[in-house]
Amino acid sequence: MKLLVFDLDGTLLEKDGTLDPRTVDLLKQLDISGVKSTIATGRSLKSTRQFIEALSLKIPVILFNGARVYDPASGSYIFSKSLPWSIVERFVSLCKDLSVSLFLFVDEDAYAMNPGLRASDYIFRDGLSYFPLVNLSCLSGRTVTKIVIAGLVNELTKLRFFTELNDPCVNVTQSEENLLEVLPAGVSKAEALKWLCGFLRLDLKDVVAFGNGENDLEMIKIAGIGITFADAPPSLRYHAGTILSTCGYVGLREFVEKHIERAVLR
Repeated sequence: MKLLVFDLDGTLLEKDGTLDPRTVDLLKQLDISGVKSTIATGRSLKSTRQFIEALSLKIPVILFNGARVYDPASGSYIFSKSLPWSIVERFVSLCKDLSVSLFLFVDEDAYAMNPGLRASDYIFRDGLSYFPLVNLSCLSGRTVTKIVIAGLVNELTKLRFFTELNDPCVNVTQSEENLLEVLPAGVSKAEALKWLCGFLRLDLKDVVAFGNGENDLEMIKIAGIGITFADAPPSLRYHAGTILSTCGYVGLREFVEKHIERAVLR
């Protein structure tokens, strides 16, 4: 066991979205013992930076559900993929006729269409700031990393079904029940983790992956040990090697007591 990879929301963070100082202390103890940590999240760098700094992470961080990998040591991206412009145009057009909120992530900026319609919880949780998306011409020549669509479950289910039938150039996943994420083809946390292990010259069997959402499933399946939680979807509980009682510090300590020598706990 050499690397712990954590999703943020509902996993490393507490249920209220905060990072417990005891979690920071425990991960620092593990780091001293030789077990490193990093993050794999759907969030942007802007939304994740506070946690990278609080945890003093040195291992590259997986962002945008695998579309980008950021190296805290150099302060730069070392891996990046973006959506074809035709896909961006198609989704903006589709969502104009639906009761959904749409966000385009361009570098470190977010552009939103109907943000107040379905996305208030998402905006608050991620501390998301955004520019209004009046039309796509304002983004001409810029690259879109991912699209997030917030809406009611039935609307997202229809949109996802249509997309998976007609758009083989994209990967569609759900980080939460009411959030649909559109990513470049071949992009996922699992694929980014494979890339990161190659970059670090690390075997996947030495990785422990933690997650609680559909977008974490493949990452949990390919890691040496996959960890999820009692309230996670059935598919994650089925494939996980360990199911923890809850997220945040209590869950992390439970994992350490089950899988790592007690000597690292003071």
